[in-house]
Amino acid sequence: MIAAMHFVLASGFSPSLLDLGQAPSALGVTVALLLTFVVAIGGLANFLIAYTVGQVLGEREQNLERQRAYDAAHGK
Repeated sequence: MIAAMHFVLASGFSPSLLDLGQAPSALGVTVALLLTFVVAIGGLANFLIAYTVGQVLGEREQNLERQRAYDAAHGK
């Protein structure tokens, strides 16, 4: 730990510059949690749902085309 502190100080970065040891504000934590759980996870879930619906509709169209070709070949 001390070696890491010496490296940080020797490399020209001060702890205050990196905001090390500072307590996060309640507003900052709230905003970070909202971004994580509402925006990021919600966006990912919406993307996965839309992707799945697209795959299902595409497969259904392929099945209908295959059924039409089968019906045409067998006189139905």
